[in-house]
Amino acid sequence: MKVNMKIDVHHVCRVEGHGDIHIKVKDGKLLEAQWAVVETPRFFEAMLRGQPYDLAPTLSSRICGICSITHTLASLRAVERAMDVKIPPAARMLRLLAKHAETLQSHILHVFFLAAPDFLGVPSVIPLIKTNPEVAGLAARLKGLANDICDLVAGRTIH
Repeated sequence: MKVNMKIDVHHVCRVEGHGDIHIKVKDGKLLEAQWAVVETPRFFEAMLRGQPYDLAPTLSSRICGICSITHTLASLRAVERAMDVKIPPAARMLRLLAKHAETLQSHILHVFFLAAPDFLGVPSVIPLIKTNPEVAGLAARLKGLANDICDLVAGRTIH
């Protein structure tokens, strides 16, 4: 039997951001499978234009709720390069530590809050607290640790 179909899944959940899946099958054969990241323009570049340079890192930190430190550091680096500022090695190491702590936060969020419910057969992280309290507890402790590192090194966890 020859099967033709087009499948469009909009608003895929449990991803950081927004995603769509598009699949095309003709005569029973897969023609196309696409994963599309759907992000609406937010015009941060336009918002930054004309602002004082020292406001750029603060505004840039608002780009994403998951990776505010990374956006802050990228903005700082752009300002420092434009002004030919050299930062000391210790500051570079602290920035790297903050970035790694934020990456740890992101991975914990993904594994425990977005993926674990699917692997453990629950619809979201909330029922996970009852069905797998040890997993939920580990998630909370690890997220807390990553938050503490960000607070200590960068002055705050998110934004």
